[in-house]
Amino acid sequence: MARAVKGLAGASTADLVGIAPGSEFGVEELGELGQAFGEVQSVVVLAQRVVDPVQTVRFRTALEYRESRVSTSFVDAMLRDACWRAVQMLQANGWKAAIARNMRYGDSDPRHSISYKKAAVLAGFGAIGRNQLLIHPEWGPWLMLRTVVTDALLPPDERIVFSPCDGCGRCIDACPSGALSADGIDRDACQQVAAIHESPPVLRLSPHGRINCEECLRACPIGEAPPRLEIGGM
Repeated sequence: MARAVKGLAGASTADLVGIAPGSEFGVEELGELGQAFGEVQSVVVLAQRVVDPVQTVRFRTALEYRESRVSTSFVDAMLRDACWRAVQMLQANGWKAAIARNMRYGDSDPRHSISYKKAAVLAGFGAIGRNQLLIHPEWGPWLMLRTVVTDALLPPDERIVFSPCDGCGRCIDACPSGALSADGIDRDACQQVAAIHESPPVLRLSPHGRINCEECLRACPIGEAPPRLEIGGM
């Protein structure tokens, strides 16, 4: 079963498919999903590399994030399709499976039921960098994540030994809000920059579409950043 699920890498919009042990996620982390789903034995982690700036454009159904019923990007929508394929494959073999929502930083809402970044580290995709993003050894921070939880007991992948930030502080120097430091991240300062669409790091394309600040990603020396999307060149 694990081989079939991992076969989605390259055969779908997912570039990477890995497996993390469900035992690493406690009941409090799974929240409402754990109550409704039951025991999670494995977490299938799917990732897609970002190679085009259009992939990162985020669209919302309302002008404000908290008022939007939907907030998604092209790459996220494409990756969701790969997740549905994984769900259908597992269910066809008699297992329960569901696409898990992401627990975003600073969010304690139990409906956001699992940390994609934690699952990706456990699946051997990379390590968390000083910019608080997952850093892949080859692609750096330029990948999007999604997860599928299942009661199928699949052999997990091994974590990798990887220290991407030793001797590097480029993301700290590049952060326009000073949100990053050697001690971690000031999440409020980071969110304030992301919320002000007139700020230079944020590219507003329309009342409902924009690209948020990417300066800490672009400063990372690992991986190749996609070109910047400029309105004048569209």
